[in-house]
Amino acid sequence: MSTQNIHIAMGSLAYSIAKADGAIQSEEKETIKNLAQREFQLGDSDIEWIDQMFNKLEKANIPLEDAYNYALDTLEANRFHFDFTQSMKSKCISFMERVAEAFNETSVEERSIISRFKKDVQRF
Repeated sequence: MSTQNIHIAMGSLAYSIAKADGAIQSEEKETIKNLAQREFQLGDSDIEWIDQMFNKLEKANIPLEDAYNYALDTLEANRFHFDFTQSMKSKCISFMERVAEAFNETSVEERSIISRFKKDVQRF
């Protein structure tokens, strides 16, 4: 998987977490970009891909479920082109948990998405 594809998938997953508790705040987007940069050691161009994906989903008001499914489809379609190790799976889960924890308490909806992702990511 190209790094671009994993970043697109992570942008979609972050969007689904942010969308789970209602409106997406600009502070949430900045926090998500900072978390992604730290968790995955990303450069500015990589962060730009995540930002573009997130903004595209937000502008189109894509439902949480569609964003989540898009992320999983992207991971699935590229799983043989990317070494999706247990370590990378753990990083993705950690990223989602940190996004959920970034603002207030983690909601039931956010926990549900994270729990679902923990199961879904094991098929890769």
